Amino acid sequence: MRWSILAAILALPSIAYAQDEPSRAGPPMAPFKRGPLVEGSLGVYAPTGRLKNITAPGPWMRVSIGWDFASWLAAFVSGDAAFLSTGRAPPPPGERGYVLYGFGVGARFAVPASERIRIPLRVDLGAHSAADGGVLSTYGYNDARDLNVSYGATLGIEWRAATRHLGVIFEGGVRSDTGLGQAGRSSGSLAIVSALSIHSTL
Repeated sequence: MRWSILAAILALPSIAYAQDEPSRAGPPMAPFKRGPLVEGSLGVYAPTGRLKNITAPGPWMRVSIGWDFASWLAAFVSGDAAFLSTGRAPPPPGERGYVLYGFGVGARFAVPASERIRIPLRVDLGAHSAADGGVLSTYGYNDARDLNVSYGATLGIEWRAATRHLGVIFEGGVRSDTGLGQAGRSSGSLAIVSALSIHSTL
């Protein structure tokens, strides 16, 4: 009995420390931060339809700036470029490289899957043009050099680091570049896009 009372007295400091520890530590840091955002993406632009018989998939880069309003909503403006070629087309004129470039606005809507994982849906609306030296017009893409409407959407998965400022997103989806439709054809040009993005909330 005497020894049990002594053990209980000696244990009191550790009990008090354990009870006080959560209050000293404070609430956990939120994994999502609101504020201005900068995002860089590196991926692949893969044409479909008739254009895939002329152009193979090529590297695609995008830069976005905007604002994270909440963990489920962000808005941004962006610029991007895909580096492509006519390597799949029969000569003449032979293989020629070209750049599909443009800009747009968009929004991302996200559904939380866990404390640090989100499922983001991104939608974009913009305009794009091909700097091709006129080579695409020889295959019937007469509007490729004009600035034409483009739109698309991607779905992905995002992991947000414990710093609250940094996120990594893998996303994939489709984009329609209306200027890449062949003359006399009813079908437009749909491309499959995929990218790994680094998202930073400042």
